Amino acid sequence: MAVDYDKKLKSCDLSGKRLYNSDRKRTMVKLIKATFFSVIKVFSQLKWFVKIMVVLVVVVPPFMAVSIVATGTPGFCNSCHIMNSYHDNWQRSSHKDVNCMNCHVQPGLLGYAKAKINGLAQAVNCAVGRIATKPNALVVDASCLRPECHSTDQLKNSEIIYKDNIKFSHKNHIQKTFDGINISCSTCHSHFEGDEHFSVNSEACFSCHFLDDKNTDTRLVRTTCLDCHEVPDNVIKRGLVTVDHSEFVSYQASCDDSCHKKQIDKPATVAETVCLNCHSFNKKHEPDMTELHSIHTSGEKVECFSCHGDVKHGPAEDASVASMMDCKNCHSDTHNVQQTFYSANGDYEHTQSERVLSPMYLTHVECQGCHIDQGTFSSGALDSIGTVAKAVPQACDKCHRPGTGEKYIPFWQGNIKERYEQVRSRLSVLQKKSLLETDKVTAKKLQERVVEAQMLLKSVESDGSWGVHNFKYIEAMLRKADEIIAKSR
Repeated sequence: MAVDYDKKLKSCDLSGKRLYNSDRKRTMVKLIKATFFSVIKVFSQLKWFVKIMVVLVVVVPPFMAVSIVATGTPGFCNSCHIMNSYHDNWQRSSHKDVNCMNCHVQPGLLGYAKAKINGLAQAVNCAVGRIATKPNALVVDASCLRPECHSTDQLKNSEIIYKDNIKFSHKNHIQKTFDGINISCSTCHSHFEGDEHFSVNSEACFSCHFLDDKNTDTRLVRTTCLDCHEVPDNVIKRGLVTVDHSEFVSYQASCDDSCHKKQIDKPATVAETVCLNCHSFNKKHEPDMTELHSIHTSGEKVECFSCHGDVKHGPAEDASVASMMDCKNCHSDTHNVQQTFYSANGDYEHTQSERVLSPMYLTHVECQGCHIDQGTFSSGALDSIGTVAKAVPQACDKCHRPGTGEKYIPFWQGNIKERYEQVRSRLSVLQKKSLLETDKVTAKKLQERVVEAQMLLKSVESDGSWGVHNFKYIEAMLRKADEIIAKSR
């Protein structure tokens, strides 16, 4: 039988190498153990203050270096469960290659140190269960406007078309202040909804450009439609209506004062309870809006919609002409006379004690208490689709003995109308006397008395209730008019 000596020699050689490597590993392990225990033995024999110095010099610096590097990675941020969603949408964003620290830490050594101290405090809060469910982060302009990120000069010198049809320029916004609002990058670019890590919040634009102060009737920024949009060059059809904007441009018609007025003129209102979303107790209204804006846009930024609510703009918010009409623009204080008579707040009374209050007013009877008969109001050829609530005697029966209204209302109205006719007759005599008076001074005084008495009679006539709203008050007004006439005789 032939023996393959070469193969046998190779096998012996490999076995020898394995034994050599195995012995070498055991020797290295023994050496490491011996060194480790020797160090421990020597360390245990040192004095306590020397031990502390050794730890501070040898152990702490490497540990801190590793910790600083490790805690500055996106993966470490994601180790907290409340950050998972933000980490996920960061990975899908255009800034996915930018480290979290580059944006969320203010540039410079001081900003870096403050961030690490703040991070340590957050770790302690997390350990003791005091962490909030929704994190809040602020990105300062210095982080965004670094030359290697977004150059200020480049932003100011470039025009942007936002959402395909809106003209925009950063030069009117970067590092500007309007009415105390410090415009920063995060004023418009923020994480405010959805899965976007951050995006442009259009409602922040609308808050500054469209909200109208009801007290001063002014906006922070005077904006016209053409500041952001071009005139549409296509013909728009809506139902049976065809709109050709070029036709309106040829008339030099104003977009802002006609069709689209409601789009750029919205009331600025802040609900009374909004402050309680952040503050423990309701804050008193700050009269200086500039200071109030400055407080809420400096430091920890507050989103505009947190106070002003949603401010909508665009085709979806276009209102029909019918809904844009506000009757109060022309018809204001329609029932002012009736309210004055019912509450006895006329100008002719000089002191609070002279007010002749109606028993119904004193017992808090509202207008709807007597005006219970709902009926359509007809005027001309067309009937209104709305209703008018008329006062009827039967309304009295809800609180009084049945038939009270039928008994007293004609009595009140009859007495007031009779008194009214008597005063009016005397006024007519006085009016003729003023016209026949030859002395100019006396004639002027008589005419002034006539006008004064006429105003009182006109008020009684305009009220239309003839005593029902406030019998004693109306009676006092007629008596006052009669006294004016009597003094002029």
